[in-house]
Amino acid sequence: MFETLIDKAFKRAEENGELDDLPGKGKPIEKSSLNADPFAHVYAESGNMTPFGAINAQISDAHKRLAETTDPAQRRAIQTELSELETRKAIEMETWKRYS
Repeated sequence: MFETLIDKAFKRAEENGELDDLPGKGKPIEKSSLNADPFAHVYAESGNMTPFGAINAQISDAHKRLAETTDPAQRRAIQTELSELETRKAIEMETWKRYS
């Protein structure tokens, strides 16, 4: 049987009991936590944000700043930032679709 280094590492960790105290061990993943970002539940349990979630948070923040800003130069800068973030988000989504 062909085993990868990752398979061997997991097997060794299981045998040594290193995975016994993981949060949620043996429990099914909530369907509501399975969304467009396949690892969102893992990041959420760790208190971190996925790269996709981070981009969405940055987009939300930029929209708020745009709504609060009246200076034309600042608005253009925020709109440029939003455009770049939306492009990054689209690339992340396309990458996930293509390679998942």
